[in-house]
Amino acid sequence: MKRPRPLAILLALALLAGCQRQPRFVPAAADSSAVPVDSLAIAVRTIAQRWDAGEGEEAARLTARLVLSDLRMRLKDEPRASWEERARALLDSLDAGVEVASAPCAMVVDLFARSNPEAGSWPWLYWCSGSEILAQPIEGNGMNVLGMASRGLFGASSTAPPQVPEGIAVLYGRRAAGGQQPVLMAWRAARGDRWELAQTLGPDSLGGVGAGEFRAVDDTTVELATRTWKAARGFDECATCPHVFASHRFRWGLAGFERVEDRVRPAPYATFVQLIQAMTAGDRESALRLVSDGAVLEQARRAEWNLVRGPWRAAPAADETPHEMVFFRGTTEAWKVRFDRRGEEWMVAGLSPTTRAIE
Repeated sequence: MKRPRPLAILLALALLAGCQRQPRFVPAAADSSAVPVDSLAIAVRTIAQRWDAGEGEEAARLTARLVLSDLRMRLKDEPRASWEERARALLDSLDAGVEVASAPCAMVVDLFARSNPEAGSWPWLYWCSGSEILAQPIEGNGMNVLGMASRGLFGASSTAPPQVPEGIAVLYGRRAAGGQQPVLMAWRAARGDRWELAQTLGPDSLGGVGAGEFRAVDDTTVELATRTWKAARGFDECATCPHVFASHRFRWGLAGFERVEDRVRPAPYATFVQLIQAMTAGDRESALRLVSDGAVLEQARRAEWNLVRGPWRAAPAADETPHEMVFFRGTTEAWKVRFDRRGEEWMVAGLSPTTRAIE
């Protein structure tokens, strides 16, 4: 069992004082690096009142400033202390919800009302500037924080080449009908110890619904990798249905994040979708690459898969990676489709009509 942190005890007492509307005195020796006790008690009480009153933006501002003061005072005593651990220890003791992500010499803290998380969130950025820690609110309200990356900051990397500009990037998650959509935002240093938004990549660039992460390729190179899906043209897809997943990679260059790879992940469902789309577009060459031989494509043509007769959809409870799947077309047709695997790729190897009654 973890021992209680001195700061957590101090804040718990301060919160209790806030509930009683009268600050309780706690000796300063309880945590020599913390904000002065009387000021802390008042700040905690004010913050709790703001969150309770639904004043999210102001409550987040006061909470973020308290985190900044605490970090500055703690790092005077412990210059190598973890920002993220310290921020979490403080925020766990306050009546606020929080998501935290960090990178070398930077941290993002996304604050929201714990009692009403749907009311929005307010992200704050912390970064080191020389020997000081600074903070400011940043774009990304109402989204979840998924990850963070930084480059060129003081202390971030002793081997970073001088031509790499300072930068901070945050990967957010935005709720959508089909699930979570990753959104990338990147900032560049501006005058007056501020950061300005330099780049935004939304679902159209990152691939739709899914997830992503930052990856350090080497000491000086950062990439963003996403695995996402979009609704396939000509298909009726639910949130839990099979999807065509794609992998995307973006490298953080001098001009920002630049696309370096887009790749559809091999799967029977993806092959079938691509085949139907190629046939309806009249692209015989592409269609031939998706079948085991020309006879299968001719069989599909005789079945008039090249004609649009209502949306296709996978049969209920269909698996994404079997050797056989059942697909419905329109309101009456049902087809059993066989697949063969060749290396990493899947090919349509056969088809036959079937009933729509699926056990």
